[in-house]
Amino acid sequence: ASVSARSLTTRLPVAQMPEELAELATAMNAMLQRLDDAFQRLSAFSADIAHELRTPLSNLLTHTQVTLTRPRSLEEYREALHGNLEELQWMAQMINDMLFLAKADHGLLVPGQAPLVLHEEVDALLEYYAPLAEDSGVQMLREGEALLQGDRHMLRRALSNLLDNALRFTPSGGQIKVTLGPGPRIGVANTGAAIEPAALPRLFDRFYRVDPARREGSSEHAGLGLAITRSIVQAHGGRIRAECADGWTRFVIDFTEDQ
Repeated sequence: ASVSARSLTTRLPVAQMPEELAELATAMNAMLQRLDDAFQRLSAFSADIAHELRTPLSNLLTHTQVTLTRPRSLEEYREALHGNLEELQWMAQMINDMLFLAKADHGLLVPGQAPLVLHEEVDALLEYYAPLAEDSGVQMLREGEALLQGDRHMLRRALSNLLDNALRFTPSGGQIKVTLGPGPRIGVANTGAAIEPAALPRLFDRFYRVDPARREGSSEHAGLGLAITRSIVQAHGGRIRAECADGWTRFVIDFTEDQ
């Protein structure tokens, strides 16, 4: 029988086969399992892309159709194109993020191995986000020091995602704290509303939003930042988890001692 997408879940009956064929059947079943896993990832990837692009594409079509309903001034056309450009830039960034995650799924992320002074990297990021934090009435600080062998660009991206996430969910008058310690360990914590324990592990899923009322396809955030952060951490041999207690939400990254 031929192998198709519909038959990938079918397995050969190893127990009913002669011993000389059982080993071959076991290998065949393992191959079918790998094919099925890859097919499921591809299907999920396609569904995610279609789901998230639906709203911005609809916005672009509607905005363009309304603009073309009557003659307009040059300034009005310029404003319409500027609005379309923002949607297109968001879509392009989301597709790039999805391709990054697809590479991670296939083990194709190969981080560089350079000695990094983590407290210097964190201080540079805090300085970058300082104006936004000041406008939001949020205090940011760093405690501790640590060293790490890793990819500066990837790790800065991971930490930027965590800081960006913290800034979005920290109320005015709140605090964001980055702690560094042996391991090395990196913690990014912020004050704010508590997250249900059942939702914490899902924060790293693609497109997951704690608040289901948030519109899918929002041009503000696609819900990929934490998924990308987890992929970067795992590519460095580390682990990341989320926890919520005593009015703080914490993301904790642990690297192995040989990193």
